[in-house]
Amino acid sequence: MIKTTLEKIMEIGGVKGVEAITKDGLVIEKLFYENETSDVLGAMVAKINREMEMTIGRSTDELPIFSTIYTDKHEVLFISKEKFIIVVLAEKNVNIGALIIQIKSVASLLQPHI
Repeated sequence: MIKTTLEKIMEIGGVKGVEAITKDGLVIEKLFYENETSDVLGAMVAKINREMEMTIGRSTDELPIFSTIYTDKHEVLFISKEKFIIVVLAEKNVNIGALIIQIKSVASLLQPHI
């Protein structure tokens, strides 16, 4: 169920990978073209999310934290729900609007299953 739901994000052109992780950065499920990237990325996002929650308050299912990290080569988008985080690695030319809508939709679909 989780893998097939995450595949909806991979269908968007320019997406290089997606993973669902715990708040501690442990991988629940992942789909990446470059597998070695995902573990480091998940740990980094979990740490950033932890810092954000300490500063602005803990994310909940009703009020998730959504963030985008821009780099020279990629964009990292993540949504933090109460029990999990979805992390997406995308190319710079990705349709960011469509991707954000899809990430939010997938997070809502996964919410009862994680």
